[in-house]
Amino acid sequence: MTSEVFRCPNHAMLRKNFILALPLLLISLPLSAGEFHLDNDVIGQVRKNTSSQREIPVNEYFGMSFAQPSWHLGGETNMREFRDFDRKLDEFDLYQTVIHYTPLEALQIDAGRQFVNQGFFVETLDGIQTTVAPWKYVDFIAYSGIPRSVEVGDFNKNDGLITGVSIGSRNLSRTNIRVHGAWRKINIHWMDVKHNDEVFVSGNFSHQFAVSSTPMLYGFMEYNTAAKVLDVGTAGFDIYPTGKIRLNLEFNYFNTNRQSDRTTVQALYTAGRMMGGRFSSTWTLVYGWLDLIENYSFRNTEVLRNDFRNSHLADASLRFTANSIGLSITPGYYYERSFGGHLNGAKTNIHEQFTDKFYANLLFDFTKYKKITNNNDNAYSVTGWTGYEVAKGLTLSGGFEYNKNSFFNKDSRGSFRVDYHFDRGS
Repeated sequence: MTSEVFRCPNHAMLRKNFILALPLLLISLPLSAGEFHLDNDVIGQVRKNTSSQREIPVNEYFGMSFAQPSWHLGGETNMREFRDFDRKLDEFDLYQTVIHYTPLEALQIDAGRQFVNQGFFVETLDGIQTTVAPWKYVDFIAYSGIPRSVEVGDFNKNDGLITGVSIGSRNLSRTNIRVHGAWRKINIHWMDVKHNDEVFVSGNFSHQFAVSSTPMLYGFMEYNTAAKVLDVGTAGFDIYPTGKIRLNLEFNYFNTNRQSDRTTVQALYTAGRMMGGRFSSTWTLVYGWLDLIENYSFRNTEVLRNDFRNSHLADASLRFTANSIGLSITPGYYYERSFGGHLNGAKTNIHEQFTDKFYANLLFDFTKYKKITNNNDNAYSVTGWTGYEVAKGLTLSGGFEYNKNSFFNKDSRGSFRVDYHFDRGS
């Protein structure tokens, strides 16, 4: 998920100052009795695009968090810097910068850009969220702020307002219950305060039974009261009949408000509701050596008005592990049939952990597909990676990728990655 903040050259100096100043600010805090964590990942490629132009895109993901109990403070920030050195393109996304203040044991205030997920969609919100727990078994969460769209618009765009509340259980053994409500204003027009409002109510529930097979029931429902549409309905069941068998069964229903100014992906590709189910299982055939993993999904979609189509997706793989030599080999097969066409594919993933610091990974993937547009072809992909921890917290990795399909007669890419993780705790 990205939430775009700065997308024009005028912000370049501010962006660089922000990146340099924030780590120094947090490191300068007296953290002798607190915690500090830093993650910095740099991922890049050398490749050619469809116009035969050379591209050298580099993404840097920077994350940092701190906690200072004596001040009742904590905080975290996450951001992305993108640069294509050959074409001189750059972008900057600020995902979150939030301060957590806990003046009382039963009160926490989160202020700033943050991820909010209270029963509905996950939002990147510029605002405030307050958690109050006045009783042992109940808490209340209230939030309000301006959402930042995923890869749409910029920092100055009027992106509406979201205000919501969540009431739920806490300290209940193996049980979680929450009820949520939210009001969204797509565009703030003071002359027409009722324009394009959306009001959502939802609830989620889960309970794990205290028996040896640990079965768990869970469910979630979201209803758009303004559009009178059930957006999401989910019910599932997990169970471990024995130590060698894990089973999951889940049913889903999806719909969306097609009258809203905010178009969703589902509204673009469907004319109505979408419903289906999924069954997955893991079978330990030889304990510590061999597992069989299976998944099957069924979906019924209204692709046009009163035109319902079925789709099927299945995959199965064998996971062979030899922990004594750090080797894992997972060959698999997948199949899909839907309104748009069907495909058959096979893939094999090989992972070798030579030592605690040195690893290698190789993936082969082949797909044969037929589309409703008669665009039929085979697709091939080979990806390889190897990495080594050269110092504590610092890992250098390199790899390659080769693809061949109807769009790329030959697509070769070289990749590199630098990961640095620092932890300082009390």
